[in-house]
Amino acid sequence: MNKDAVIYILGLLAERIIGAVLFWLGAGSFDFRSGIFFAVYVLVALVSGIIIYCKNPETLKERGKVNTNSPKWDKILLLVFWLSAFFVVYYAAGKTVPLGMKINFDFIAGMIIYILSAVITVKAMLENTFLESTARLQTDRNQKVIQTGPYSVVRHPTYSAVLMWCVSVRCIFPSAEVFLLALAIATVIIIRTELEDKMLRKGLPGYEEYSKKVKYRLIPFVW
Repeated sequence: MNKDAVIYILGLLAERIIGAVLFWLGAGSFDFRSGIFFAVYVLVALVSGIIIYCKNPETLKERGKVNTNSPKWDKILLLVFWLSAFFVVYYAAGKTVPLGMKINFDFIAGMIIYILSAVITVKAMLENTFLESTARLQTDRNQKVIQTGPYSVVRHPTYSAVLMWCVSVRCIFPSAEVFLLALAIATVIIIRTELEDKMLRKGLPGYEEYSKKVKYRLIPFVW
């Protein structure tokens, strides 16, 4: 058993359960819509963790490490993203989205987009053992450029998945506050993508050539 990988999965589940608790604290209860989402939210984390653990546990092990040699900008952006996307947005949803809303097209679309974002994340983590939580040049691990799977379409597929999640969470929890938080989270991810991409161009051998082959950072045919 890879102890560090298991600890990472348990931490992932804990984050999602805390997110559900924060929604409950904000709303005072769950309704059918929120209950469905949070059940899927936790289940997706569990299934994704098991799949990656069975096929590429090294990625989970490395993602669970706290690497202090990442740039200062990465530490700040990562903290803002982590707090906002895993906790604040769900408390805001509980406070601002009325309970008892019907299952409609927006909710169904949001759930589909969320699941697709999770699939992209899993595929990226299976392909890229160097996909740590922090953005840094991994000279200690002999980092190399990954060009297969979703990395053949965009250079930062997990960040693309986060943008999809931002759309999905707004569809699932339709309030102005959630929209603004999702927009702020997307902005953080775009900034982080730009800074990380510049870092990799300068410091990771072969990345400049890869960026010419795969032209788009996050969104195919757009950017």
